[in-house]
Formats: sequence, C-alpha cells, structure tokens
Amino acid sequence: LDIKHYLQLNDAAEFISSFDRPNIHYQVIERQNGKKQLLDFIQKQAAGQSGIVYCLSRKSVEDIAQYLCDSGLNALPYHAGLPIQTRSQNQHRFTHEENIIIVATVAFGMGIDKPDVRYVAHLDMPQSVEHFYQESGRAGRDGLPATSWLCYGMNNLMLLRERIQESTVSEQQKQIELQKLNAMFDICETAECRRVLLLRHFGEESQPCGNCDNCQHPPIRFDATELVQKLLSCIYRVGQQYAAGYVINVLRGKADDWITRNGHEQLSTFGIGAGLTDKNWRNIIRQCIGQNLIAADVSHHQALMLTPAALPVLKGEQSVMLRPLKREKAATQS
Repeated sequence: LDIKHYLQLNDAAEFISSFDRPNIHYQVIERQNGKKQLLDFIQKQAAGQSGIVYCLSRKSVEDIAQYLCDSGLNALPYHAGLPIQTRSQNQHRFTHEENIIIVATVAFGMGIDKPDVRYVAHLDMPQSVEHFYQESGRAGRDGLPATSWLCYGMNNLMLLRERIQESTVSEQQKQIELQKLNAMFDICETAECRRVLLLRHFGEESQPCGNCDNCQHPPIRFDATELVQKLLSCIYRVGQQYAAGYVINVLRGKADDWITRNGHEQLSTFGIGAGLTDKNWRNIIRQCIGQNLIAADVSHHQALMLTPAALPVLKGEQSVMLRPLKREKAATQS
C-alpha cells in the first residue's frame, strides 16, 4: 500500500501470495543451558546437513562457533567485525560445501543463494517477528522439510528492551520497536499454534498447522493462580522497585544483607515461595510478563512492576493458567 501511495499507482493490480512456509517446522524452547541445548538440537539433525545459527553479538558468534568446532562440528563465524577476506571465504565455503554450519549475526543472509539449508537456529530471540520470519525463512528454500529452532529466556528479552530504550531514536520509534519485540515474545510464549500467530502478524488468518512444536506436543497448563498471587503481592510489598533476582530472594526467604537493610525479611511475603527453585520463579515471572501481568522498568534497573491486569488476579477475580515449570525434556526434542 505504501508503494502504491508514493508512486501514485492507485489503480495498479495487486498480486498477493501467502507468507506461509509450510515445509518449515517451528520449535521454540526456554533457555536453560543455551550452548548445550543448541548442540543437542544440531546433533539430532541428519548427518551432512548445512545450517545457520544466529546470535545477537559478535562475541557470542565467535564463542559459539568455537564451541561447535570443539564438539566435532564444522562451524564458521560470520560478523561485520571479521576481515572482509575471512567473511568472503566463510561465505563461499557455506554456499559451495555441504555439512557447514555458519554462526552469524544478522549481518549474514542477505543475497545468500543456498536452497538446501536444513535448519536455522536462533540462540537469542530476534528483536521482531519480521526479523524472525526473514531469518528463519532462509531454511528450506528448496521446498523440502526444514526446521526453525529458537531458544529464548527472560534475560534475552530484558537485554533487547534495554537496547531499545537506550537507543537514540525518537520516543515514538522506541514504542514501535517495543511493540514489535512484544509481538515476538508472544510467539515464544504462546501455547497455541506458532504458525497461526506468525501469519496473523502479517494479516493472514490460518488454521493450526500440525507442523510446529505446540501442534505436535500441545503444552499442558496448570492453575497457577496462587503462585502468581504470591509473586504479585511480593512485587507490590517491596515497592515495585526491585528486579527479578531480589523479588525471588524475598519469596524464597533468603535474608541477605540487602534484604535485611531494607527490612524486607519482615514482610508477610518473605519466604512464602520457599518451595520453588530460583528457576521455577524466573519461569513464572517470564510467563507473567508474557501475559502482561507484570512489566520490567528498563529505566529503573529492570524493576518489576504490576500492570492494571494484575489487580483482578490479586483480588481473586481472575485465575491464571501457566505452562509447567519443568520443561527440560522439551529442550532437546528435534
């Protein structure tokens, strides 16, 4: 529509094709040990296949490429900080040889003509659905079965939000970028068909695909209302001024020096969550962020805050269903 408007082609014919890539299987997992989870995924793929691994930073690219090489795989790094000759050599090997894994930042991919990429793995959540669609779409361009694998966690989300807030773009643009990031997070957190949400983002309605992890292994949900009420109450009682780690320590009854100085060991919520692990509570926090019950204030050290949607839950007027807290087995499914 923008092109028609600016070129004044209002009467031009439109040819619209589907955004769907039905041969791509979508799989999203919660990050526990990202490097190990990535290695497990790659080792489950058929021998001799080529793939792309995307990372957020150059340092991560080089670290992961070396880790995969040390694990017996043919991995090559690619990012804008490498010498042009090295980038060209690595790109040439990837496009002309089999059994090569390219580990890259988003600098890699434009203009790459390799139709038989069998998988694209994201070790970090992309900053938007548009980025994810474009990058994952570099798998399976030959029409044969391919896989999009994504590993994400709350720290990943917070880092991306912080980057947006600290950028020099206008406030309006920051809000647009945050909305895009939230849409990507929704796809990661959903218990519904991932392809349905992905296509809906581009204005295309569809039916459950049967070719994503949620369709093939529907997530089981449980009534977590009481646990979420404990979390929300604790966030409120510490003044909505502290990040996840601090709130979790209060919930679990860890009276460290900081908590003692603040007198928060005297709170009614101190120790009411001692029965859960640190990872359990981080899982709950992430899912509550995904359900818009809480938010992290990136301008105040990621302090957790309640949203208006939290009030009905605190009052017992609304229940909250969450995914199971232990999902380690799902992390290594191919």
